[in-house]
Amino acid sequence: MICQSCGIEAPTKYVAFYQNIGVVLMRFHKSIEGKLCKNCIHRYFWQFTTTNVFLGWWGTISFIITPFLILNNLVRYSGCVFMPAVPTDAAPPELTPEALTRLKPETGKIVDLLNSGRNIEEVATEVADRIGVTPGQVNLYIMALIHAQGQQ
Repeated sequence: MICQSCGIEAPTKYVAFYQNIGVVLMRFHKSIEGKLCKNCIHRYFWQFTTTNVFLGWWGTISFIITPFLILNNLVRYSGCVFMPAVPTDAAPPELTPEALTRLKPETGKIVDLLNSGRNIEEVATEVADRIGVTPGQVNLYIMALIHAQGQQ
């Protein structure tokens, strides 16, 4: 729905990519985890995996860990190959005045759906289809409701 890396509204999938740089007695590592769009998945896969292939081996622990990190990245990436492409006009969602006007009367229904155990993505998609806004706008509205509740 909303990419946790770039913030655009596009199909997403949960991934976890890992990078390791081995230096004789130390290692440097980083990771990215979350629901990412296909563009971000592609970018992080190649960035992290290429670094692993060329710089991941240069230490005792790194020599052992790096093959597993490369395998993880390959498996996670292969599960995303058939994801829908990111639309060329994809952009971060905005809570416009028009969207707020449509969403405010739905607040009670949104809260009831969330309290019944439905996840945010399902609720956002269902409400968006019904009232003519995007799922990303519903998601932003839900986050604003949660934030407002925390302020009280």
